[in-house]
Amino acid sequence: MTMSAPPVLLFLGAGKKLGTQVPAVFAEAGYKIAVVARTWKEEFESRGYYQVQADFNNPESIPEVFAKVRENVGIPTVVVYNAVQYELDNPEDPFASLAPEKVPRFLSTVAVNGTTPMIAIQHAIESFRSLPPETPGKAFIFTGNILNHSQFKNRLCFGIGKTVAAYGVRYASVAYAKEGFKFYYADERTEQGLPVMRDIDGTVAGKEYLKISEARNQLPWLYTYTKDSGYKDFGEKDYLKTVDSNEPQFIKGGR
Repeated sequence: MTMSAPPVLLFLGAGKKLGTQVPAVFAEAGYKIAVVARTWKEEFESRGYYQVQADFNNPESIPEVFAKVRENVGIPTVVVYNAVQYELDNPEDPFASLAPEKVPRFLSTVAVNGTTPMIAIQHAIESFRSLPPETPGKAFIFTGNILNHSQFKNRLCFGIGKTVAAYGVRYASVAYAKEGFKFYYADERTEQGLPVMRDIDGTVAGKEYLKISEARNQLPWLYTYTKDSGYKDFGEKDYLKTVDSNEPQFIKGGR
């Protein structure tokens, strides 16, 4: 009897918190792990993860990442894009972030949060097509936030990047459904539907990501979930503060 190869998680953007906690959940479930970050980390080495160094400011880094993982670990069955980069905008003049001298920073923010994950989706699709038809998984998960829905006054550039990613994920979830591939924009919220920002829980994310990646069929592409309830549909109601809010919880930093 031929034993099937273990599934492979490719985790793009392995920083603190989610970068260690999500792969740990998948490793416990029997996945081989490949992590990608700007710098090599001893913690990943000690856990036996395969590491690739890459800078996602450059979308052209993605093909080499997938090639290395495929050669040294295996074909990814689940791809998580978790890289993030942003600076808060001036809340009184957010479009000042697009002044000529700041355009490079804007382009970098859009690349890391929007353009590079689009390239990653394309390579994930090609990877999934290389897997045997009965292989479970075949899922791409983007770590999102509420900015594809709501305009916070100091997050113009960051929100543009996240909105690009959300559009691409939603598009892919429809375009490739016939091939059995799954795509998610995962967004942890409070029970009231507000953003968790820096309080995002990496272990909870790992459990939710594992669940949706192994689901037989596509679940809602906009996968909003809470720590205690799992998936929760907050709908389109106006439960959000918008561009005019000066409340600290909407001004402070956090993904």
